Amino acid sequence: MQASAISSFADFDDRRITQPNIDQHWHRLSTAQRFAFYTLAKLGYQLLFVRQAKNEKTAVARQDGQLVTIDSEGDIDFNPTLVLRENR
Repeated sequence: MQASAISSFADFDDRRITQPNIDQHWHRLSTAQRFAFYTLAKLGYQLLFVRQAKNEKTAVARQDGQLVTIDSEGDIDFNPTLVLRENR
């Protein structure tokens, strides 16, 4: 039983291995998110990724250690409650 569980886990598609490039994330942004990100980019923020849950897309950007999120409406949250995998 243990060997079969390990072999089925090895077939699991881990998204951390193959990350979409920045252009793929850019195309996932809504128009409002793109305009909001333009403002952040002028301040030195970089787009990290876009996550979609049901009908909500959330863009995550970072400047140094400061994370921000941009919701589908283009509203920027400069103090999100978000923990990245690399920071766990």
